Amino acid sequence: MLASETDKHWNKGYISGTFDMFHIGHLNLIRRAKERCDYLVVGVLSDEVVMRIKHKKPVVPLESRLEIIKAVRYVDEVDITTNPLLKKVNAWDKYKFDAMFSGDDHVNDGWAREEAALADLGADLVFFPYTKEVTTTVLHEKTQPPRPPRADGADSARLVDNFRRIFPFDKVNKGERIVLYGTGRVGSQYATQLEALDYCEIAAFADTNAEKGKIFAGKRCFTPEELINNQDEYDRIVVSTILYKDAVLNLLRSLGIPPERIV
Repeated sequence: MLASETDKHWNKGYISGTFDMFHIGHLNLIRRAKERCDYLVVGVLSDEVVMRIKHKKPVVPLESRLEIIKAVRYVDEVDITTNPLLKKVNAWDKYKFDAMFSGDDHVNDGWAREEAALADLGADLVFFPYTKEVTTTVLHEKTQPPRPPRADGADSARLVDNFRRIFPFDKVNKGERIVLYGTGRVGSQYATQLEALDYCEIAAFADTNAEKGKIFAGKRCFTPEELINNQDEYDRIVVSTILYKDAVLNLLRSLGIPPERIV
């Protein structure tokens, strides 16, 4: 549930995250969680878990990240999130929390797939507004030294440097069949990156204002309703619009598209 949809207050709350290069978005999430519960437990992902999920080491090592979270006055208890605790039911079994909190950027990416199981245990999954102005990824990009040019031009990192919007490679598996929802500049940039890197197959495009039978960039362009009738033709829908992203996510959810199939 969205935190804005209820005024419920919980006894024990839980958050788990990487908290790498701690920033105001992390603080906002922790503060909002503490405002809605009496006792807040914060799990910090181990270096090994971060490596497995993000395929790179965190900039700040685990010991330092733990100390930073311990110093936040809204936090009552800090623990290490190991691989088994990524499963929300296992985390509940250890901490017996009444609510698990997260940013609403995870509402539609499959992160909430255990929501029903938590509800059966008497725990809620609660989403707070995500602080869009700053992310760990942006901080990484601003603090890393510039990459040297590749003579052969084959470096995919150099390729995506040419674009303002980078395809969410961390949320889509290589080789998946995807639908790019949005036929504007972002969708075109995503398509160019995917085709240049041969990362995954663009099965089709989709757009809220598409007409049945429309073709875009040589691919079919589905109407929202056609996404339901053609689900066997793609694995994931990637929302490739920034301005209307929230509206598109709400539309896809209302049509019954499973959240884990939306990025």
